[in-house]
Amino acid sequence: MTGNMTKVRSLFLTALLVMSVFAGATAFAGSAVASQHDKTITDNSVVYQGQNGLVDQYSNGTEVTLSEGKEGDDGFVDSYTADENGFHIDTTELETGFYQLSAGNTTVTFQVVKQTFKVSADSTTIMDDSSDQTVTFTVDDSNRENFDVSVYSEDITDDEEEAIKSVSGMHEEGDGVHTFDVDFSEHDLSPGTYNVTVSVDDTSASQTFEITVEEGGSASSSFGNSVYSVPRGDIVPVTVNLENTDSATAIVGSDEANFNMSVDVTDGDDDGEVTFWVNTYETTNNDSSKVIYAGEDSEDSVSASWNSNNLSEPLAVTSGETVYELEVYTNDENPDDVSSLSVEPRNTGSAQTWVSPDEGAETPSELTDLITQRSNVAFGDKVVVQIKDTSGIYGALTGADNLDDVDGLSVNVEEDNPEPNTEADSFNTTDAGVKMLDDGANESLYLIIETDNLDEIGKEDLMGDWTATFSVDENYAVSPDEKQSVSTTFTVEEATLDLNEGNNVEVPNSNNQSISGTTNLAPGTSVNVQARSSGIFFKNQDVTVTEDGSFSSMFDFSEYDNNTEFSVTASADGAESVTVDGVLNQDAGEDDPTTTTTTTTTSEETTTEETTTTEETETTTNDEGQPGFGVAISVVALLAAALLALRREN
Repeated sequence: MTGNMTKVRSLFLTALLVMSVFAGATAFAGSAVASQHDKTITDNSVVYQGQNGLVDQYSNGTEVTLSEGKEGDDGFVDSYTADENGFHIDTTELETGFYQLSAGNTTVTFQVVKQTFKVSADSTTIMDDSSDQTVTFTVDDSNRENFDVSVYSEDITDDEEEAIKSVSGMHEEGDGVHTFDVDFSEHDLSPGTYNVTVSVDDTSASQTFEITVEEGGSASSSFGNSVYSVPRGDIVPVTVNLENTDSATAIVGSDEANFNMSVDVTDGDDDGEVTFWVNTYETTNNDSSKVIYAGEDSEDSVSASWNSNNLSEPLAVTSGETVYELEVYTNDENPDDVSSLSVEPRNTGSAQTWVSPDEGAETPSELTDLITQRSNVAFGDKVVVQIKDTSGIYGALTGADNLDDVDGLSVNVEEDNPEPNTEADSFNTTDAGVKMLDDGANESLYLIIETDNLDEIGKEDLMGDWTATFSVDENYAVSPDEKQSVSTTFTVEEATLDLNEGNNVEVPNSNNQSISGTTNLAPGTSVNVQARSSGIFFKNQDVTVTEDGSFSSMFDFSEYDNNTEFSVTASADGAESVTVDGVLNQDAGEDDPTTTTTTTTTSEETTTEETTTTEETETTTNDEGQPGFGVAISVVALLAAALLALRREN
């Protein structure tokens, strides 16, 4: 009996021990769960979608309801039972918007928002044999500050939850730490494509990249051309092709030529090439970045440095003894490729005049789509003076707002017929209403003159003939032997509109009826044509002036009665509108009736005229009234025909 009691006591004590251990473990686990949350949700909290929120305002055992909407009146979502630490809400599956927790008189309102997260990578291609397999990631944009991110790739680790790298305290660009590097070399990756995801640790925000590992080979570089030619004073693009590398070093010039520069290039957009520009005018500048640089919108990196002293004047024209060599290296030993830079004499070409509608053009290509070659311009339109086939000035114009910024270059626009005893009005590129646009690639400089925006010259004084003169004088750094000038003329006149040559309009009451006009406004200008009959119809159409100065509208009048009267008005910005009367005439446009005159000559020598609407004929009759021959001859002919028919029958 005592032995049995001892066994019972032992079992009881063992059970107590197990229960105490279990209870302790449970209590410990509960404490751990209470601390495993991303944010404590209080009234009016903002929670990022995907965060785990702790709610601790409710007492142990309280049943709490989660509803949608600020007031909780948009529908039931879920319910929770609070323990001594409260309860957790996983917002991963919650839609963005407002929510309300309620139990008794206690309510908590919070908002779930999506974290914006835009990340970029400096490169998504790495070489399998390269010592540098680092990719730099940048957080470009986020609506949240100070968050942690991790990088995952199940393709690399075989475990979607194993982080390749974790980074704390990230911000969007401009607000703090926003870049981090991931070195893939430690993973010994084979050639192929790997999905790599950058995720915010406590929200659902993420972005996935395809990282391509390419099979390595010998790094090499080459020039795009064997010779690069440029007029002295202009700018030339030089392209370096890269293979199995994203960087190289080019040498421009040589010590023998007293012009020597190094150019480090890095491919920033993975297109396998980098283009740098050599400004032959700026070679006097000690700042190497003004001489050789990347294109304005390029993602590539170009860093130039002087190996020789900067020059005292723009780069000289090449000759038998002056040659500018180009070399490119991917190592420090031998060049991968060589080329040369040929600098040629500059040229001053000619000038011509164009007109443009009053529309803005920011680039040469936009401008050439708008202009029409013509010398007369309507006030309100733009005069475009083109200095064409002209080289050696575009390096100097880099960064210049007007030609006055460049010593030795000028454009002057002057009236041809000033009033008696007065100086001729004139203006240049420094005046308001005058814009300069250069197109070095096509050796053209454009002067755009807004005729209605010249502050110093009013409309009345602007009317008439003008001459625009472009000059390159002896003071220009790429100086000609003597002053060179080219000129073109234009005439400013009042803007005019004309409808139907000033005549009233008469069209059929049918579809597709054209009403046309002319104007001296620039081709491309919009003209509004309205056809109106009071209480009957109003038609409106915007049409465009064509190259010959005409415009044409098309209307449907098929629903309206014959003889309906109406008016037509044409209007355009800058011109006085014009109106003519019109009428719907069902016979309009048809050919006029043709008058046919039949002249009959009789024995009494009288002539009669008969009018028909078919054809015009003139015949002469004899006294028997038979055209061409008499009755007797007709009878003989009939008898002959009858005999012939009878003979054939026999």
